[in-house]
Amino acid sequence: MRPTRLARLRQFVLLALLFNLVYFLWAEDLLRGAGFGPKVQREPLRLERQINPQAVKIQKIDLQFPGDAALASAEGPCLQSDPLEQGKASLLRQSVSPLLPPEAWAMTPATLPARWIIYIGQYYSPLTIASKRAELAALNITVEALTNPELELGLSLGHFTSQSAAATALEALKKRGLRKALVVQERPETLGAVMRVRLSDAALQSKLDSLGAELANTGWQPCS
Repeated sequence: MRPTRLARLRQFVLLALLFNLVYFLWAEDLLRGAGFGPKVQREPLRLERQINPQAVKIQKIDLQFPGDAALASAEGPCLQSDPLEQGKASLLRQSVSPLLPPEAWAMTPATLPARWIIYIGQYYSPLTIASKRAELAALNITVEALTNPELELGLSLGHFTSQSAAATALEALKKRGLRKALVVQERPETLGAVMRVRLSDAALQSKLDSLGAELANTGWQPCS
């Protein structure tokens, strides 16, 4: 007796549900005991294959401007940014240049320290990422944005300036129920820049405030 159309539809739905269930178990690495599972990306070995530290050469880029000497002799409070990556420093320079007089600002080279993160990944599906975000939210663990595209799809649970500090923080998170997290280097020590601005009057402060997003997360503080 041939199955009816409704029976065939039910069979198709059951097969689709079964396939999705098996894929979820596979993606979550729950079938590893049976000999099945996604290819595991282990850190930092994967990064060591991609980046040869001995081959990395830091090139010094002259980010100093004629306004640097004038800035030191000008009057008014001085503010300086945290060390900026070269891309952000270039964007900030382009924004400030038409707004502030040359003697009111300067940009000089600075070193950005190496950055380590607590990392979960890599995953192969945005659905898995969403599921992990929900698990972490239930544990009250904050997720940060990744700045290294090599680590996508993955999640950062905090950034640190030393590997030991990241390892200590990871142990604390494990006690709260975190599983399968690693400490990896998100970026090596790199050359960046620091911007200094001399606010000689309220008009300059107003122009600085008008930059908005370009000044976000620059960590402005009194000049050292």
